[in-house]
Amino acid sequence: MGQRITIRILDRKFTLDAESPEKEHDIRVAAEKVDGKYLEYRKMFPGKTSDEILSFIALNCFIRIDELEKAVEEQKKGEDDLQARLRSYLENIEKKV
Repeated sequence: MGQRITIRILDRKFTLDAESPEKEHDIRVAAEKVDGKYLEYRKMFPGKTSDEILSFIALNCFIRIDELEKAVEEQKKGEDDLQARLRSYLENIEKKV
């Protein structure tokens, strides 16, 4: 069973459930990354509001997620192709035996 944890993002507290100690760790690391990105973007875009900066962070995260999903799909296609070639190769060996 999970536990309630409290995290901070931009000095705001959020209470949520973590399913396991590993998930708690992942949540805390993610919160730290949001804060780090916020500070990085704050320097790059000094006149922007917190909401605008957080929107930039979210946009860039989802761009990266999309890139990773495409890379995973390409890997799956490559794996499927390799599996088909391996099956064909093994079938040819069986026919010769």
